[in-house]
Amino acid sequence: MLENEQRLCLDLQESQDQATDEYARALGDAQTRLAQKEAELRKAAENQASEAEQLQCRVEQVESILTENDALRTNLAVLERIQTVKTQEMNVLRDQTMALNMELQQRQTEQEKLLAQRDDVSSQLQEVNRANSRLLEQLTELGQEKDKLQQELEETRKTAEKSALEHQEQLIIRCGQKNLTGPGEGGSMWRGQHTKGPVSPGWAYERTRLKKAPSG
Repeated sequence: MLENEQRLCLDLQESQDQATDEYARALGDAQTRLAQKEAELRKAAENQASEAEQLQCRVEQVESILTENDALRTNLAVLERIQTVKTQEMNVLRDQTMALNMELQQRQTEQEKLLAQRDDVSSQLQEVNRANSRLLEQLTELGQEKDKLQQELEETRKTAEKSALEHQEQLIIRCGQKNLTGPGEGGSMWRGQHTKGPVSPGWAYERTRLKKAPSG
């Protein structure tokens, strides 16, 4: 009996020892697995922290990009408004340029007409100047001919007056000679009248002037 009890006690002790060993092994395995899990969890947490940090950086980058996009969108809107204004100004300038070109063409056409008219007027003026020159030459020639004719007329008049006076003088002389041959005192009276009285008042002056004047 005692041996059986001892054997039972030994068996129980062995069973307890085995159970303790198994528990220890199970506990060690559990602790090992727990440590592995903790390590995995720490690594996962670290990975998550890194990923969270990366995500935060990405979020910040995205926010920065969005901010830049908003700024670019605002700038683009401003540029579009500026472009619209510039386009309107360009259209106005184009219209003004077209109007100025048309006005310039009209002025060039008018200028060409004026130049043609000026050429015509210049030609006419040259013809008028040539005609005036010819008229002036003709007037000069006519003046010279007039002066020559006046001189000839003056010389003819002087010659005629001189001839008339000489003829009158000869007639007076002849009459005087006839009176000298006539009877008595009447003849001498007639002579005195013809030598002093019947002569015209300016005859002696004209006779003297004609004798002094050049014959031409």
